[in-house]
Amino acid sequence: MFKHVLSFKSRFNMLLLLCCSTQLFAQEQCDVQLGHGLIITEDVIRIVDKGQTRVQINNDNQLFIKGRWKILDEKESQVLMQYSKGLRDTVPELVSLATDGVNLGLTAIEQVVTGYTGKEPAVLKDQLQYVERALMDRFKKGDDFFYIAPQSLSKLDDFFEKEISGKIHSAVHGSLGAILVALGDAFESNEGNIEDRISDMGDRMDLIAKEIDRSLLRKAAQMEKKAAEYCGYLKLLDETETQLQQIVPELLDFDLVQVK
Repeated sequence: MFKHVLSFKSRFNMLLLLCCSTQLFAQEQCDVQLGHGLIITEDVIRIVDKGQTRVQINNDNQLFIKGRWKILDEKESQVLMQYSKGLRDTVPELVSLATDGVNLGLTAIEQVVTGYTGKEPAVLKDQLQYVERALMDRFKKGDDFFYIAPQSLSKLDDFFEKEISGKIHSAVHGSLGAILVALGDAFESNEGNIEDRISDMGDRMDLIAKEIDRSLLRKAAQMEKKAAEYCGYLKLLDETETQLQQIVPELLDFDLVQVK
């Protein structure tokens, strides 16, 4: 039985490596820092600091700083619109890219573990909620908003490969114990032949693993294509922000895109 479990553990680790690898983010080094948090909805963009909105852009054409409306002429409004649309074109996609890849991996783990035990073990549920919270502190999206925290976009590899990957490893290793307990309980209560059950779970694992592999490969191809675009977009966005800061110097206090 332990031989089977070890092979299952190896498959878990393979999936984790596929899920959490951020080499795709590192294809092109982009030393960009987001100096403040950013929330984007359909009509409003908000630059936030310590939970407070400092800069707000309504409908891509109205600028508020600390709640005060800044009147712009037509030419200045064009710069504001270019900046606002630049944020909309870049940030939501980045947030989706970050969250979707990890959520896919979490779903895969839930499917595999539930396949063994017939239910989601409490230890897995608790651990995965911890992973989700860590992710949502940095990236969050809902039906009508996107959020990204202040952070270095050049160090996403550390966040995903160390912090998130480490938490997922803890969840998986804790769940392996629950799987063994479930299989042991089945054996003691004579719920069928234990070897047949292990074999059946192994087949289910193979099917799920192959489907996850295909999904992750498709996701990897999308990420690889988009990763190279982010540096260029963000650098152009920084240039537009600099133009806007020249028009409205108060924005210097809330510098969002910082290219080093």
